[in-house]
Amino acid sequence: MEFSKMRHRIVFLKPVTAETNNTDENVIGWYPYHPITDITSDKMYVSQDNECIFDEGVLYTFSELMHDYGIWACVAPMTGKEYAEAQKIRAETTYNINTRYIKNITGDMKILYGAKVFDVWSVLDIGGRKRELKIVAIEADSYGKK
Repeated sequence: MEFSKMRHRIVFLKPVTAETNNTDENVIGWYPYHPITDITSDKMYVSQDNECIFDEGVLYTFSELMHDYGIWACVAPMTGKEYAEAQKIRAETTYNINTRYIKNITGDMKILYGAKVFDVWSVLDIGGRKRELKIVAIEADSYGKK
């Protein structure tokens, strides 16, 4: 594992039980997850426009989020493609994200990297020695779809 390449900070977002929004629809809450301490914050969530907000409505800054929940990783684009969907062109970029081994990372999580949100596609234990993870992720569009 080349630790010098791990110069990016990412935050794992874990889906938590459905919540009700302003129009009484059930939506999934995406809460920041700290993989080292195995703690999911229940005091804040990531809103649909990717702002981190306390439940009381107080804004939680991006730098505070990275300080409290960020881990070091190597984020590199792997492939990109365009395809037609509903009569418009949609772009999709796949990323490789390498981190130290973290045991509770699953495919139903998301990753926050700067202003981008990635959907976790697969989680691979490189070499099977529980030292390094390779996460294949797809950049989500503004509506959270792949």
